[in-house]
Amino acid sequence: MNEIKQLQLNIERCILKIENISIENTALRTRMEELTHEKARLMQKNDQAKTRLESMISRLRNLEQVV
Repeated sequence: MNEIKQLQLNIERCILKIENISIENTALRTRMEELTHEKARLMQKNDQAKTRLESMISRLRNLEQVV
């Protein structure tokens, strides 16, 4: 009988661990999705800044040619 109780306790602990891991996994997936969106947003901002900088450089070169 003692072995059955021990087995039952082990199963209950395993179930709790699985539930905790599942909750943690969901949180990590959500965080990963947030970070993926943030990365895309930052890459877009970086591309916009690069385009503006290239445009400024081009205008400066045009001004040098005029002067």
